[in-house]
Amino acid sequence: IVRKAHLPLATSVTFLVVSVAGAQTIPVRPPQLPDWDADFSLGLISNSARDEGDDHDGSSVHGEARIDIGHYWTQHLKTEVGIGFLNRWDDYDYETFPVPGLPGGGYLFTNKELRMAAVTPTFTYHFLENQYAHPYLSAGVRVGFLETHSTRSPQTFTQNRVIYPAPGFDRTDSTVIVRPVVAAAFKSYFTER
Repeated sequence: IVRKAHLPLATSVTFLVVSVAGAQTIPVRPPQLPDWDADFSLGLISNSARDEGDDHDGSSVHGEARIDIGHYWTQHLKTEVGIGFLNRWDDYDYETFPVPGLPGGGYLFTNKELRMAAVTPTFTYHFLENQYAHPYLSAGVRVGFLETHSTRSPQTFTQNRVIYPAPGFDRTDSTVIVRPVVAAAFKSYFTER
C-alpha cells in the first residue's frame, strides 16, 4: 500500500525502472553506411613555398574547391580519392644577371601566374560504431599538379649610366609535387546522409 504522500516518489521510481528496463531490451545498431559516398567542400589550404615549387621560406593561403569520392570496404575501412582545385594566384621572381660595367649585375622581374590541382588518395579507418561521432585516422599521398605561366616584357634599363636590355619571354612550366598526408579527426552523422 502506497500512501498519498509517497505517490510521486513511487511513480518516479516505477517510471525510472521501466525506462531502464525498456532501454536494455532494445538493441542499439549503428547506421548502415552506404558502399559509396561523395561530398563537395569549399575551404582554405595553407601551402608551404616548397609545395608551390619555390625555394623561399613562408607559406600562402588559398581557396580550394574539393570533391571527395569514397568506398567503404567494411564498416570501418574506407578508401577515398579527393580532387582539389586551388584558386589562381600571382607571384613574381626577382633575379640578377651579369652586365658589363655593373659590379652587381642587372636585374629582371618576371611575373608568374600559378594554378594548382591536387589528387589525394587515402586509406581511412573509422573507430567505434557510434552514429554521432566516429574518430578516424587517414593516411595517403597528395599529388599536386602545378602549372606556372611566367611572362616578362622586353625592356631597357639604365643603371649607373649603363644601359642594358632585359630580354622578354613567355613560358609555361608544369611541376608534379608529391607529399604524404596524415589526418586524425572526428566525423559526425546527424542522419543517414
